[in-house]
Amino acid sequence: MAEPRVFLKENRGRIEENYLEQAKNLPRVFAPVDEKLQKCTEEVALACKYLYAFMPYSDIGNYPFEVFLDYAENGVRLWKENPQVADLPEEIFLNYVLFHRVNEEEIAQCRTYFRAEIGSRIQGMNFREAALEVNYWCAEEATYHCTDDRTLSAISVYRRGNGRCGEESVFTVNALRSVGVPARQVYAPKWSHCDDNHAWVEIWCDGKWYFLGACEPEEILNKGWFTNASSRAMMIHSRVFDTKIPEGEVIGTDGMVTMLNELKRYAVTKEITVTVKDTQGLPAEGAEVSFEVLNYSEYAPIAEKKTDSKGTARLTTGLGSLHISARMCSDGEWFYAETVMNTDKEDNCELCLVPQDKRNDGESEKWTAADIFAPHDAPVNTDMPTPEQKAKGNKRLAAANVHREQKVRNWSNPECERFLEKKVNRIEEAIAASYREDLLRVLTEKDRTDCISDVLEEHLELAIPYHGMMKKDTFVSYVLNPRVDDEVLQKYRREIKKHFSRTEKQELRDDPSRIWNLIEKAIVSRPEKERSSVITTPAGCIRTCTGSFLSKKILFVAIARTLGVAARLNPHDRSMEYMENGRFVPVLARTEKNCTLILKAGETVQWKYFQNWSIAKLENGRYTSLKLGAENFEDQILNLPLESGNYRILTSNRLPNGNMFANEYHFEIQPGETKEIELVLREADLEDMLENISMPEFMLKTEDGTEVKASDLTADGKHILMFLEEEKEPTEHILNEMMEQEEAFAGYAEQIIFVVRSKEALETPTLSKALAKLKNIQIYYDDFSEIINTLGRRMYVDPDKLPLIIVTNGTLNGIYATSGYNVGTGDMLLRLM
Repeated sequence: MAEPRVFLKENRGRIEENYLEQAKNLPRVFAPVDEKLQKCTEEVALACKYLYAFMPYSDIGNYPFEVFLDYAENGVRLWKENPQVADLPEEIFLNYVLFHRVNEEEIAQCRTYFRAEIGSRIQGMNFREAALEVNYWCAEEATYHCTDDRTLSAISVYRRGNGRCGEESVFTVNALRSVGVPARQVYAPKWSHCDDNHAWVEIWCDGKWYFLGACEPEEILNKGWFTNASSRAMMIHSRVFDTKIPEGEVIGTDGMVTMLNELKRYAVTKEITVTVKDTQGLPAEGAEVSFEVLNYSEYAPIAEKKTDSKGTARLTTGLGSLHISARMCSDGEWFYAETVMNTDKEDNCELCLVPQDKRNDGESEKWTAADIFAPHDAPVNTDMPTPEQKAKGNKRLAAANVHREQKVRNWSNPECERFLEKKVNRIEEAIAASYREDLLRVLTEKDRTDCISDVLEEHLELAIPYHGMMKKDTFVSYVLNPRVDDEVLQKYRREIKKHFSRTEKQELRDDPSRIWNLIEKAIVSRPEKERSSVITTPAGCIRTCTGSFLSKKILFVAIARTLGVAARLNPHDRSMEYMENGRFVPVLARTEKNCTLILKAGETVQWKYFQNWSIAKLENGRYTSLKLGAENFEDQILNLPLESGNYRILTSNRLPNGNMFANEYHFEIQPGETKEIELVLREADLEDMLENISMPEFMLKTEDGTEVKASDLTADGKHILMFLEEEKEPTEHILNEMMEQEEAFAGYAEQIIFVVRSKEALETPTLSKALAKLKNIQIYYDDFSEIINTLGRRMYVDPDKLPLIIVTNGTLNGIYATSGYNVGTGDMLLRLM
């Protein structure tokens, strides 16, 4: 008779040991947890202990035991009832089926619920089949929607029916794990060929990892719209919260999270070596090396490593440009160095550290050019569904879309209605009632989809006593408002109030800077037990007496607001501020804005922050970008109050082929100084802008419905393909531009192909006028349901913006593309032709 299986036999000792360490460090928090574990079965208790052993401190402080119990009970049930799950290697089960956290999302109970919803659909399926089916269910329940950076819980994405790609993948991973399919989120932290990033899902089956697009079902694995885009990435990573690291190249840590390099599954790669030397020219052991790509006009880190005893750090990456910086602290002084490296041409580079404060010594302040190259399109994954699979998938996706649209039509968060409709019985409540709509209005659109009435009620009740002490706008935005940064919205005011006597409260109101002194004494930062982007809520900080620097700054604002002091984190740099005599003043002297930068824009460029320029401050050997998205130039001038110190301005011109022409300006500004700088954008020549991208075959229809291959239409020489949305402003613009240059475009009319949805489109005023002037233009038809998305993504332009214009040179060879309307598109097309 076979010996009965023992749950987590190989990892029991390690789990118990790590759990005891967590409990020892936070005894007050773990006492009630231990009591509740006594009431669980042995297996569920062990599963809970695993979650607690390897979760960040923020999770311990932010969420009650019952949230994690849902994950543990579902995981144990899967292990007991599904032989496939029981047969998994324990590390795969622990990290990618049982574990509650995917990335930096809010945690909420969801696994048992998702399993009940999905379970019957995957009966008898293996992991591969189940993963494909679960993704269809996910597409029925949620789709893409651009929102702010706070990451919703999986259950909130399910309820509201949409989310960012990071939220879609959190939702999909939770759905897959809920039925026992090992799954994780993977990220291109920043693309190299365009401004953005992307997240998707990998599932483990047959002993290896496969990928799929979250809420974007296909009939096969290793297929997604991002297949080609991922071949141009310089990094794709996954993360693991356990301290027992799976095999793979470690590319850095974020507190207690380890980042793993997954790029080889997606792109052509190579290993590069960075050597760092100190001021004496000797190997700098232990220097932190940051590998960065230029994205949204800032250098964004995609991997971080430390140098070995020889001063070297190695990275497996793609074939393109990296900005590489190194930093090191010695005797309290920070040292820094940076360079740009094209890994397609170079295998190694050397950095020589200099004191941070002397970063600009001896350098005249001037613009320095940097050429940034994106990797070429070279997909590693070439699997394609058969025509039959594609037809089946399209039919199923159409049905999923109908189901989802029906579900979310007129949906709103019932908690908002509950909050607004609370009955008013007393005079005090009548005053509060007048602020209910104000409170909801000051929250973000995303907050209104997952806020909880009871939470808002506490904030309203305990803030109202201060409503008459300041201007209404100030009160609503900086006292009543429960949102400080990207933290989870929870109650905290009552918990804060009970910590202080009436005398202490008055003393803190009189001198709010003392709040920070109290926080520094009471709250300990344990970065090795945290994840920097996961915030411990104000109540969580108080419960655990721990929190990251950002969490503590949020706690400062929360305490100040609870005591009726208007406070905020500065929108440019997240420094703490409170209102005094009608203006915000800094809590920390070093964050005082004691100098002024005057930026001059010139008249030829439309400057947009985090699109073609950014500015960053050098602190502790690292540049941190300011957040200036809400600031605008007036009469070509932007006045910026700054802290004194060293700064770097970047401007960037993204070319259609994905490469970038960058400009860097390093400067130092002293207290009391006013400095003027004129922004400069580098211009590009035509040959710098072109690409050769192989487009997939697609079909267009003639007026009588006959199908024509695009390969036949593009076979000879250059052609302009224009997918037009008649009577919409962007399409009208390009048609008018073409008519204004009628003679020039007439010479190429036979090589121009207009694609429209219907014959009626040809009768609209501007389009019919353009066709009358440019008589030999070819006309074809398509319903735009699939081709626009496929071609737009393939040519690396936004498929949601029409017109989509592609210039080809030879059979299905795209050399240039644009979408929407951009000034000068007509001139560009003529130059290309």
